[in-house]
Amino acid sequence: MSVFDRLFRIGKANVNHAIDKMEDPVKMIDQILREIDKDLEKVTAATTSQIAVEKRFERELNAAKEMAEKREQQAIQALSGGDEQLAREALTDKKRFDDKVSKIQASYDQAKASSDRLKQQLQDMKERVAEMKTQRSTLIAQAEAAKAQEKINQVMSNVGTEDLGAVFTKMEDKILKMRDQAEAAQTLANEGQELDRKMDQLLKETRDSAVEDELAKLKADLENNKSS
Repeated sequence: MSVFDRLFRIGKANVNHAIDKMEDPVKMIDQILREIDKDLEKVTAATTSQIAVEKRFERELNAAKEMAEKREQQAIQALSGGDEQLAREALTDKKRFDDKVSKIQASYDQAKASSDRLKQQLQDMKERVAEMKTQRSTLIAQAEAAKAQEKINQVMSNVGTEDLGAVFTKMEDKILKMRDQAEAAQTLANEGQELDRKMDQLLKETRDSAVEDELAKLKADLENNKSS
C-alpha cells in the first residue's frame, strides 16, 4: 500500500490531520518522492508496452496495405496479359487484404489513441515529479526553519521575556556590586600604601634628626677640645 493509499484510505477529511501527526516531514517528502518514482516506473513500463502494441498493429496494417496494393497491381498485369481469371483471383485476394486492413485499422487507431493518452500522462507525471524534486530543497529548508522557530518558541515559553529581563537585571546588579567591591579593595590598598609611605617618611625624618644631633654633639666636643 503506497503512502497515498494510506492517506486517502481514511478519507480526505482526515488527510490534513494525518499529515499534522507526521513527526518528520522531511522523511515524509523523501518517502513520497520514492513512491512516486516507483509509480513513474510502472507508468513508463505500461506506456512502453502500449507503444509496442501500437507498433505491432502498425506493422500489420502496413503489411496488409502493401499486399492489397500488390494484388491490385497483379490483377492489372493479368488483365494486360489477357488472363482475366488470374486477374479475378488477384482481386479476390486483394479484397481479403482490404478487409484485413479495415479490421487492423480499427485496432491500430484504438492502440494509438491509448498510446498517445499514456504518453501525455507520462509526460505530465514526469514534469510534476521534476517540479516536486526541485521544490524538495525549498520544502526541507522551510521545515528546518519551522523546527528552529519551534525550538525558539519552546525556550521563550519556558523562560519568558519578563524572566529574561529579571535575570539580566540581577546579573547587572551583581556585576556592579563586583565592580564596587573591586574599587573599594583598591581604595583600601591605596590607603595602606599611603600609611606605609608616611611611616617611612617619619622614620627617615627621625633618622635624619638623630644624625643631626650626633653631628652637633661632635662639633661641640671639637670646640671644647680646642678651647682646652
